[in-house]
Amino acid sequence: MIRFLTIMSSRWTRLVLVLLIIISFQTTLFAEMRPFGVAAQLVLLFVVVSGSINGSTIGALTGLIAGLMYDFILPTPVGLTSLALGLAGATAGLLTYFFRDPTWWMRLITVGVVSLLGEIYYPLAQTVVGLDGWLQLRIIKVAIVVAVCNLALSPIAILVCRWTLAERKLSV
Repeated sequence: MIRFLTIMSSRWTRLVLVLLIIISFQTTLFAEMRPFGVAAQLVLLFVVVSGSINGSTIGALTGLIAGLMYDFILPTPVGLTSLALGLAGATAGLLTYFFRDPTWWMRLITVGVVSLLGEIYYPLAQTVVGLDGWLQLRIIKVAIVVAVCNLALSPIAILVCRWTLAERKLSV
């Protein structure tokens, strides 16, 4: 029983459960809400925030897990989104790595810049594996709108990410 409680209280179990909720919002509500014809990317936002708060290792792992979960919904090759999101999470962690204690505005700049880059990583990965037609000039507009939407939603994402990935010890 204690082993089960330890597993259920793990931050990785919370991460999978929170990502299920985020992916369900992404594929339902945020697929219909399209500012300037572009869907906001909640999964990318959560991965970037986790990387900027917890470092490049946790950001990359969060991106790989989120991408794998998202890949099972998308009609693209499995692992492509996982690669792009893992790279985005690692990039967010690396941007804040050189600062001892990054301020809140440094984290927001990181979220904006890496959201812009993360939105470009995916079409680049698709082009590398031979899926044509994804790398177009429209990606610039998409990346800018996604970065602005992620900046607007980042305060909520920071709170959710801190709660989800907090390391807790089970006291019995």
